[in-house]
Amino acid sequence: MKKGILILEDGTVFRGDGLGPVKTVYGELVFNTAMTGYEEAFTDPSYAGQILLLTYPLIGNYGFNINHQESSSIKIRGLVIKEPASFSTNNKKIENYLLKNNLPCIWNIDTRSLTLRLRYHGTMKAILVVSEKEVNIRKFLKMMKKKPHPHSENLVKEVSCKSVIFHRGKTSRKVVLIDCGVKKSIIHNLLKYSSVFQVPFNTSFEEIKKLKPDGIVISNGPGDPSHPAILDSTVKTLKRLIESKYPVFGICLGHQIIGLAFGLKTYKLVFGHRGYNHPVKFLENGRVYITSQNHGYAIVKETRNSDLIFDWFNLNDGTVEGMRHRALPVFSVQFHPEGAPGPYDTLFIFERFFKLINAKASGH
Repeated sequence: MKKGILILEDGTVFRGDGLGPVKTVYGELVFNTAMTGYEEAFTDPSYAGQILLLTYPLIGNYGFNINHQESSSIKIRGLVIKEPASFSTNNKKIENYLLKNNLPCIWNIDTRSLTLRLRYHGTMKAILVVSEKEVNIRKFLKMMKKKPHPHSENLVKEVSCKSVIFHRGKTSRKVVLIDCGVKKSIIHNLLKYSSVFQVPFNTSFEEIKKLKPDGIVISNGPGDPSHPAILDSTVKTLKRLIESKYPVFGICLGHQIIGLAFGLKTYKLVFGHRGYNHPVKFLENGRVYITSQNHGYAIVKETRNSDLIFDWFNLNDGTVEGMRHRALPVFSVQFHPEGAPGPYDTLFIFERFFKLINAKASGH
């Protein structure tokens, strides 16, 4: 039987069983509290650079369906679970899935204890080893101490498209989607209202202008929004797009990038928001919505920019979950309005964006 070893940067070691390929991976260890949606989570580009711990104890029991994937391939670096299902409803077992996708997994450890450690001490650098031999723990601890945090990498570059991709929609409208690691479900929802030009994260203002878009969307994605490569490309381009008064809509990382474009600051959350039941209040109507979330950074509440209104807040910890500009057609949300998986309570936000586009086109 394969051995599974999980080594944390604080020196904690979890020993369990291994599943999937014999392999060693390094990443930021994060947890997701959802009861379903493991297929979507494995393929969500926002998890690039991370080892994913799932708190729900039984994973794989409803099999795997390629139509549920949020990108074309696995994006997490490693997987930590309590127990893999020995059966599945469509006979696509998790062990075969892991082997096919070269994804190492450790199981049969105390995932509750591990989750509590991350809640109290924050996400950590970690090394996950699946091996058929004994593992030299000390060697891996030394290796990890020398390794920079995964967020020092330009993770957005890893998951962004490499050239322009055109998606034909149902109307004559056109939007440019700046791809920082977009989920397929976001594209699916945009196509209900317009055609989509999916462009790389570092596409210039001039290249975007040539596409003659009616609006701009900045997608979700992984890593630190203040990474120098993002500040020097996506944020710079976005500033010029905002100055040109394009309608702009940001989702998750896109929300943080809009904040940076307006001079706001971001900070790293202790353990992030990763799950499908986060309550968020919309101040405009006073209602509370249950949302799908996957992010490790947030916008700093205090701001001297009086043109921005924070109109969404997380009811668990008070973090900013959305904002809009007083005069310009610009707004953003930190959560995922497309759900997939998760509740569809906030799908109306896509319609809200296209109302802005239509209003600008009609001169209002």
